[in-house]
Amino acid sequence: MADIMTGDAMLPGRSALAGRAGMNVAAPDGGKTGLRVQEVAHIGKINIRGTKSIAKVIWNHTGCDFPPANNMVSSAGARHIVWLGPDEALLLCEAGMERDLRRKISADLAGQHFAATNVTDALCVLKVEGPDVRAVLAKGCALDLHPGKFGPGQCAQTVLAHAGVTIIATDENCFLLICRTSFAPYTLDWLQDAALEFGFVFQG
Repeated sequence: MADIMTGDAMLPGRSALAGRAGMNVAAPDGGKTGLRVQEVAHIGKINIRGTKSIAKVIWNHTGCDFPPANNMVSSAGARHIVWLGPDEALLLCEAGMERDLRRKISADLAGQHFAATNVTDALCVLKVEGPDVRAVLAKGCALDLHPGKFGPGQCAQTVLAHAGVTIIATDENCFLLICRTSFAPYTLDWLQDAALEFGFVFQG
């Protein structure tokens, strides 16, 4: 995760799932693992609130539309804006760039009605993928995750097994799950349990 500023000292960030090992479960039928999970620890996160009047400034710094179309992700290189609501989005950026990026956006929007908050250490990002990923997620999520209804580039805020998450489809069988850091161990444990019939691998 990104560095944490404490006074003039920079302290190294800590993975939300540090020390979680030995969780792998082989597929019962001896076939391919149905679900693979990896923490995407090194990524910056900025919550942005504002109307379309701030779109030009956001574009200048990210190359992404703000806000994206409803329940969609706008991407430009390593920067992505995830739709959370009509006036709210989550900016994902290169690790270590979030503090400087937030500062520049805030400076350019001084005097306007907006908010840009560094939430890098408050949120955990999990990459979940595999041939059975949609079946696993469907066990704890009310969204229609059929590929024809929820495909690459789409996103949604929802509840997964009682934990609030944002789900982003990045490929047909690959998603990003964004949850609160404090819920990351619970979410990982639930994913392992839900994937027992398919096989499970966690890469910290």
